[in-house]
Amino acid sequence: MAAFALIAGFVGWRRATKPIYRRTYANVDVPDGMTRREYDRAIRRKRKFWRLVITVVYASAGAIGGLVFLLVLARH
Repeated sequence: MAAFALIAGFVGWRRATKPIYRRTYANVDVPDGMTRREYDRAIRRKRKFWRLVITVVYASAGAIGGLVFLLVLARH
């Protein structure tokens, strides 16, 4: 079960990490009262938070999948 959670957590972390440092928002106007650096930091902070949430969701799903796998094995 732990192996499933680790693998799924790693996959979730990798999927959520890719867009963090991508500058797809480079042509977007910065909100009033913010510098480009502050805006970049705010965007990265939000994306890091969501990376953590996505990783936890993937790890939880992996743990549930591992539990189901073990229950199936136990029935046979």
